[in-house]
Amino acid sequence: MYDKVIFVCKENVSLSPMAEWIMKSILMDKSKKICSRGLVVLFPEPYNKKVLDLLMLHGIPCEEKVSEEFDPAEVDERTIIITMNFTEKVKLVEDFGVEQVYTLTEFVDEEDDVTDPYGGDEEAYEACYVEMKALLYKAKRKLNWR
Repeated sequence: MYDKVIFVCKENVSLSPMAEWIMKSILMDKSKKICSRGLVVLFPEPYNKKVLDLLMLHGIPCEEKVSEEFDPAEVDERTIIITMNFTEKVKLVEDFGVEQVYTLTEFVDEEDDVTDPYGGDEEAYEACYVEMKALLYKAKRKLNWR
């Protein structure tokens, strides 16, 4: 089974870091490797301040890191890649030939993509957090992680 998850979004500044830190906060088994990457990272960019503030508001400690580009060398047979939307999934499959890639909603048998709050107010980010946390609890169960 999987012992590593890479969350991927376009630029690795909002959705995939949010997924990374929420999953780290709900996972009891700290031996699992959880990280996030971006598909289009032209230079290391700080994570979205609204995301960091929201995570801290919910008591989720997160590091102020910078975006990192997806590298297929990080992937092995025990790695699952979870994207925030279908377009990112297609790009990973077509450009990198990775196979164990799912959208977050697809992985937990839901429909649509994760709602991107970019450009929205605090309420939009809060709604995204609530949605993503519920999806990640389902993903944790499906992965059989503690």
